[in-house]
Amino acid sequence: MPPKIKTSKEQIANTAFELLQKEGLPSLSAKNLAKKLNCSTQPLFWWYENMDEIKEVALMRAYGLFKEYLSEDIQGVNAYKAIGINYIRFANREKQLFKALFMSEKKSKDTLEVINDFPFIYDALMSQSSLSHEDAKKVMREMWLFSHGIATMVATDTASFSQEEIYDMLTETFKGLVLYHTQKK
Repeated sequence: MPPKIKTSKEQIANTAFELLQKEGLPSLSAKNLAKKLNCSTQPLFWWYENMDEIKEVALMRAYGLFKEYLSEDIQGVNAYKAIGINYIRFANREKQLFKALFMSEKKSKDTLEVINDFPFIYDALMSQSSLSHEDAKKVMREMWLFSHGIATMVATDTASFSQEEIYDMLTETFKGLVLYHTQKK
């Protein structure tokens, strides 16, 4: 009779996500995962084909958490600005997840393609401006780049900003971009 499997697929997924969240993508190896689970590496590959599959599961959970962050309302802040603030907040609070999602080698999606996964970002922008469809796409891309720059500095501890500074920078850049795109013709 074969031995009973003591490590479940869900335990592996949960532990892989925790390892990713606390120690980052480079630490997500079969050896480290098995050590955290207090088992050999064999159960990992009973449930998953390889480490790439386990990493993908952990990254999808990280992406889900990221999506939750982006959609959080902030009292007294318009929806579009809240998305930028929440993006930077995610980078600050979930540094390892941010790095894994947006600062590691490109796997399947370009960082700029991510905004296409969140149609509520476009909806929020359109409700905050009188931009044409084409100009709104440009502003979204440019704001994403700007927010990503701040978020990257925050995630890598190469710069720090107060909440007020972040609010002001996002507001000023947004207003400047909208003004430029509405008056350029």
